Amino acid sequence: MALGVYLSRCGGLVDAAIDVDEALANVREVAAVACVVDDVFDPIVVAAIESDIREGGVDAVVLAGNSAEHLSKSLSAGHLTRRLVSAGVNPNRIVVANLLEQVALAHPGDRIGATRKAAGIIDVAALFATMSPEVESIDLEPKRSVLVLGVTTEAMIAAQRLLQLGYEVVIADRGNGSATAASATVLKSTSAFVRGHARCKFIDGARLVDGDGWLGDYHIQIQSNEGSRRIVVGGILIARPDSAEWVAELREHFRVDVDDDGFARPLDPHNHPAETIDPGIMVVPVRVDGTAHRDKVAAADSVAMALVLRLSQTTVSHYGDTSAVDEALCGGCATCVRTCAFGACTLDENGRSHVDVRRCRGCGKCVVSCPVGARDIVSSPHDYLIEAVRSLSRVPVDVGHARVIGFLCGGCGYPAADAASEFVAQRGQGYPVTFMPLRIPCGGRLDTLYVLEAFKVGFDAVCVYRCRQGHCHNLIGNLDMDRRINLLRAVLRSRNIDDARLRIVDISPTEGERFVESVEEIYVSIASLTNGKGAAV
Repeated sequence: MALGVYLSRCGGLVDAAIDVDEALANVREVAAVACVVDDVFDPIVVAAIESDIREGGVDAVVLAGNSAEHLSKSLSAGHLTRRLVSAGVNPNRIVVANLLEQVALAHPGDRIGATRKAAGIIDVAALFATMSPEVESIDLEPKRSVLVLGVTTEAMIAAQRLLQLGYEVVIADRGNGSATAASATVLKSTSAFVRGHARCKFIDGARLVDGDGWLGDYHIQIQSNEGSRRIVVGGILIARPDSAEWVAELREHFRVDVDDDGFARPLDPHNHPAETIDPGIMVVPVRVDGTAHRDKVAAADSVAMALVLRLSQTTVSHYGDTSAVDEALCGGCATCVRTCAFGACTLDENGRSHVDVRRCRGCGKCVVSCPVGARDIVSSPHDYLIEAVRSLSRVPVDVGHARVIGFLCGGCGYPAADAASEFVAQRGQGYPVTFMPLRIPCGGRLDTLYVLEAFKVGFDAVCVYRCRQGHCHNLIGNLDMDRRINLLRAVLRSRNIDDARLRIVDISPTEGERFVESVEEIYVSIASLTNGKGAAV
């Protein structure tokens, strides 16, 4: 496999803290291309990478610089990814090495340590790019129909815009939404337009009881005053983000982040206030008392436009980066069926496990529960994670310094580590540079084998960052991980390893200060321990 590694200076922020040539030294030995660029999103750089792919045969790419969080939210990053996929690289082999937020900005003033850490993170990204299997795309024509949850001023304005653009609209309300809309005293003409439109339907007394699908094609079962019905829409608009009941029902079937009040949280309140982590689900901002009418109109226009941009595409491609089954190993024990919280696992007529890709979230709980290793997550393979732990253990550390590995849940720990860079900038001091981050999709993906391997290869401590209770993207992935880790503590003690070296940290995506404090706490704890350090597993 021909690997291309492109290290971005990120406007000078990365090379101000890291010796970029030294950071690339290891990977140059295995990569077909390894170069430093000013900005990986620059059109000239993008064209050069495309040329390497089309003419140089590069079929795996590492983008070293910005965080994976940045690439999951940035419009320019989405454009870059599509260009690379179009040039011929499978999306599962386009990998990010976070050198900006989790190295350069996290460790100012320690150029040697930051460079070593950067090299280690690039090596891990190269492992991912070369070890991950290709994923296949499922292409569909998005349905031009939208389910609106809740009757609000914003809901009626957005519905009007969508209807005028030729979309079908279903408005579901937990109470008597049609009567509420009819009695509107504000925007009466808008309400009358929506209520009388042939392509608009109201469902009163609605509850979501089942659902599956993705952007462009959601199938949703609704129980209402008129009985049960199944609707098919291309997108979902949450007009009542402050309705904990709506949000809780959605989260049982789709990805929706929640805040401390159980309200729907946007992908980014500053840059993407209408979007959620599910690209087909939009949310109007939570209103506060006294919200001006013009702000409601602006919010409705924003959320309607965000949906139209997605649903007006000719084709939407979904990649099956979810759970995969090795049928040669599967014995049909149904452990995965009992473990999956989303009904994605079933047994077929031959007694073999089957994955419904429309329901699977790739959380990995089925993988760690499978007794024969028949399961794996194609976007977070088992063999890669084991090798990543080993690779990070080889990052040089000065004599007398401890090394710690942090398994970072993609929903909370990883963005919190990014947010830590802001706290570091405020206080002007980084946290220990020998803390090695490793991203996992969910706490539920953490196999205890990774923890044991970390101690085996010489890490002095292991931190697992997982979502707070009630905030897990995958409902109970964090709690399942807790149970496994707590059982593992007994195993560690039996091997003369102090279980204080294994720490679980619950954290929210924005808690950068807490992230730094937790890292520094574990180093203090290590220094106070006297037994078990370095013991063989």
